[in-house]
Amino acid sequence: MLTRFGLLAAVVLATTSAATAQVKVRIGDLAQSLNEIGSRAMIDQGIDKKYGIAAEYRAYPTLDGLFTAIRGKDVDVGFGGWTAIAQFRGKGMPVTMIFPVGRGATVDVIVPAASPIKSISELKGKKVGSFAGAAGTATVLFRVITSKFHGFDPGKTGDLQFAGPGLLPALLDKGEIDAAVMFDPLAAKLEGTGKYRSLGNLADAYKAGTGDDFLWIGYSTNDDFIKAEPQALTNFTKAWLEAIEYVKTHPEVFEAYGKKYGLEPAAIELLRQRVLADYTTKWDDQTIASLRRFGAMANEVMGGGYLDTVPDAAFSTQFDPRK
Repeated sequence: MLTRFGLLAAVVLATTSAATAQVKVRIGDLAQSLNEIGSRAMIDQGIDKKYGIAAEYRAYPTLDGLFTAIRGKDVDVGFGGWTAIAQFRGKGMPVTMIFPVGRGATVDVIVPAASPIKSISELKGKKVGSFAGAAGTATVLFRVITSKFHGFDPGKTGDLQFAGPGLLPALLDKGEIDAAVMFDPLAAKLEGTGKYRSLGNLADAYKAGTGDDFLWIGYSTNDDFIKAEPQALTNFTKAWLEAIEYVKTHPEVFEAYGKKYGLEPAAIELLRQRVLADYTTKWDDQTIASLRRFGAMANEVMGGGYLDTVPDAAFSTQFDPRK
């Protein structure tokens, strides 16, 4: 009996220790973001527990709300455009991007199917709406592309407008805007209906003009969490990498996501293809150097106050487990 009791106690102690060892990691994301697909796979498949973390996914309805949570340390890992994180760090806010997620293959310029406009270059003098706000990464990328490669900047001519992604299709239908910068899943949903088409993908347009792969989304953390739980951040990246591999080989995760947001089968398949093309895991000094090149162009287009500096502390490869 004593031996059995001792064995039982040892098992209970080991189980309790394992549970205790799991570090809670609060994930912050924008509502309806594609990052939800990887994050949910991580949590639903128990991949986070495998690496000693307990991930908690939190979705914010607006970018402002998400960025406030990242800056305010209400989340430990937050998804968002890297330009925002660099801008925050440049203004002394203790946030650092630690891994890339998406290169922007899911950000398109959408027009009604019957529109005579055939390319981004034909948007000069046209009204364009963007979901990303005046300083959002997608808006800045669009302005860099039009300014540097096509000789016009809708941000300086009053032709650029901002609205929530759910409102942009209605503005297109009413003719109040001629084109819209959109991101998935809504872009794929719109294209899947046949009522809208894409003038081009912004990441592809940027690479065609510069030769650089663009990076749109990454995830960041704050200095306090870096000091308190550095191993948890490395483990989070291990879990993220495994979650991506799971998503790549399990198309049913897209079916569940698509049904949740009302996508037709054709739109779900388009979304799957685009998301898989969007994922990026390249994270090294070369990648960061390419971000700085974009930062310099963005500063020229946006003017003083936008990415005047991109501090070294804005990025870290410290938590990449492949190093």
